[in-house]
Amino acid sequence: MAEVGNADPNSRDNINTLNGYEAETEDAWATLVRHITGYPVPDRKTIFEKLTSTSGGPLFRMDIRERDLKSVVSESGFLVNEGQDYDIFFLNRNKKSVLMQARIVFEGRVKSDNEIHFAGTSSEDVDSVNVREGNEFKDYNKQEMSTIPLAQYMNGPRAALMALRDGGTEGVKFAGLQVDDTNAVVLKSFADTGESFDRAAQFFKNKAVVLKDWEDRFAREDASWKGEAADVFRNLLKKVRENYDGYVETFAASSQADDATGSGGTVYSRALSIGSQSLKGSATTLLGKWLEWAQSDYYDPLRVLRYLLDDLAMWVNQHNIGESNIEAYTHTGYQGAGYTSVTHSPKGGFSQEHPIYGDLSDIANWKKVGDRAVELWNQGVDEMLVRPAVAETSKLNNRFLDLTKDFTENVPKPKTTSTAGEDYANDKLNDPTGGGPNIDDWLDKLNENNNDFLNDLNKNNNDILDDLNNKNNDILDDLNSKNNDFLDDLNKNSNNILDDLNQNNKTVLDDLGNINNSALDNLNDLGNANNDVLNSLGNLGNANNDVLNSLGNLGDNLNGGPGAFPPGVIPPVTQSLGNFGPLNGNQDGTRGNPTEEFTRSLGNLLGNGGLNTPTGGSTRLRDGAITTDFPNGGRSTFDPETGDLTTVSPDGSTVTRNLSGGAKITNPDGSVTSLDRDGNLTTTFPDGSKQVIDPRTGQAVTTNPDGSTTTTDLGNLGGLNNPSGGSDRLDLGGLDGARGGVETPTGGRTSLGLDGDLNSVFPDGSRSSFDPDTGQLTITDPDGSTRT
Repeated sequence: MAEVGNADPNSRDNINTLNGYEAETEDAWATLVRHITGYPVPDRKTIFEKLTSTSGGPLFRMDIRERDLKSVVSESGFLVNEGQDYDIFFLNRNKKSVLMQARIVFEGRVKSDNEIHFAGTSSEDVDSVNVREGNEFKDYNKQEMSTIPLAQYMNGPRAALMALRDGGTEGVKFAGLQVDDTNAVVLKSFADTGESFDRAAQFFKNKAVVLKDWEDRFAREDASWKGEAADVFRNLLKKVRENYDGYVETFAASSQADDATGSGGTVYSRALSIGSQSLKGSATTLLGKWLEWAQSDYYDPLRVLRYLLDDLAMWVNQHNIGESNIEAYTHTGYQGAGYTSVTHSPKGGFSQEHPIYGDLSDIANWKKVGDRAVELWNQGVDEMLVRPAVAETSKLNNRFLDLTKDFTENVPKPKTTSTAGEDYANDKLNDPTGGGPNIDDWLDKLNENNNDFLNDLNKNNNDILDDLNNKNNDILDDLNSKNNDFLDDLNKNSNNILDDLNQNNKTVLDDLGNINNSALDNLNDLGNANNDVLNSLGNLGNANNDVLNSLGNLGDNLNGGPGAFPPGVIPPVTQSLGNFGPLNGNQDGTRGNPTEEFTRSLGNLLGNGGLNTPTGGSTRLRDGAITTDFPNGGRSTFDPETGDLTTVSPDGSTVTRNLSGGAKITNPDGSVTSLDRDGNLTTTFPDGSKQVIDPRTGQAVTTNPDGSTTTTDLGNLGGLNNPSGGSDRLDLGGLDGARGGVETPTGGRTSLGLDGDLNSVFPDGSRSSFDPDTGQLTITDPDGSTRT
């Protein structure tokens, strides 16, 4: 049998390896890179459109020539003839005296000195890899072609991830695709945002000391201002100081990310620091996976095409050329002149119909070779990039779920919410001597004596005002311009793992303003017990205005005395402390529930703190594994990388089982349940009907005995990043009472549980629960016994 020239000895092994990789339905690699870098990774379905020849197929062009059998002795192979990249010779049973030659040229290849240079690297350093940006060209047939989209997909993510690892993706550009300024991610924005929280915390801490000093001065025996008005005002100072102390305690809380530490002076800044570290770590991990792919034999799709052509040429030599007799006949002519004819005669095992591509004499069938090369290349991408990206996405989701709690569980709240006027009125009502001064009298006294207090407040605040007005403005302005690059992008992409970080910052900082509403609302109305005290202190800055600007006006109109004020009104201590939030959000300052924005925070990627099970336990992702805590104190952990499920009993004993297999389980109603190749839960019933449930989407397709089908949505966990927030977004598939799942032909019912399990209840009282993540089906008989 003829040899295939220059064949790669590992071609068939490589094809078998790629065949063993299963295709993914979603490109998690491209999605994750887009979200954490802003680089617009092209859709993988489109990158071969400009590399598909109308005279061949994806990745190559070709023609088929007829050669004379008696004059041509050729071998098939890679680079065996100058002018084309691959030749495959075969016989056509309908043309006895000719040899067919398929002449193939790889589109977009890099070739010199009759050698094709496939893309790839042997470098161990991802930074030093030389990559191609592609180019546009016209091929031999004048068809306009381009390798740029392919290069953008193959190598653009590397450039973006390297930039993120090194600090930010502003200005990143590769092969004509650029990260927009509005989509760029800058890790420094985390630190800048954290510093704004730290400055707010330091303000409260510093002012609490000043307020305590004023409080003590008014309480001294030799205080220059005494009397009931002074007592009311001293009580007001105490309220503000206690609230400030409470805020400082909240800011100093510990992070929920117990396995990581961040820098900063508040729980918020430490959470943001950990978030920044997590993004940088993910970029480094993904770059490592990209380097492994670039070092592999499956990085360049043209190399995969070469493997398939090697395999096809070997098949032709075995089943076509090798299964035909070549016969020569010499014909004697007049006066000794004669000629020889050469023909081929097919044997019994002869074939020109390839089992995948079809009749090789039909040039249209050769397109299938290119289609198959693209398919196998995609499966290599899914194995080497997409699956690691899925694991990394899970890890990031879990991390930011923990960090979300640092915001949602540490909302600053005032220790006291009653007003000074209310306390004063209550004190007088409870005074056994009865009565009290005229409210206007003590307000007049307060007006007459508060100039010294206001001047002192203005003087003592100069340092913090200068810092917050001059420096914090720069920080917050920078947050508006730079954080928008990061936060606005993540708000636009609702599936982004950091989707609502902007809303988190808005809520926490907004609360720093609004938490004082009840205790500090409007010093102008101290005498009105129905108004909150010092509301104007509660507005800690608008990021687009001068932060705390108006606090610098504390001394306005003080040098000449308080001036003429209406009865019962004193000059405002502050016009406004500004409003720190929203940094990048709505500017109207309106909010509903104080924790509403927090529930739409960066950690909402997995819902509000994991999923409760119907039995009272909870299931969540942690460190890339799925952990379920049971009410009895036990727990189970499934490792998706190994397929091992480890169950820990309350007494500490452990049992580990591997869930790989293909087992078929017979249910009490006679139906048979198994997993198909795609991971769908398939149940076949005695009446011939069948249910196929995709646990990833919650879609159940029921095929009735007559062949008709019904599709039912059992519920899904999608949309957890929807900006509407809240756990009411979860479609619980009937467990929440909305609907009861899908009815089985035997009278049972199947539904999707809160924990993602597929639960079935059978007419005899038994039930089954299928965990799609572990592949385990647990059956509970009517007597309570279980089997797995």
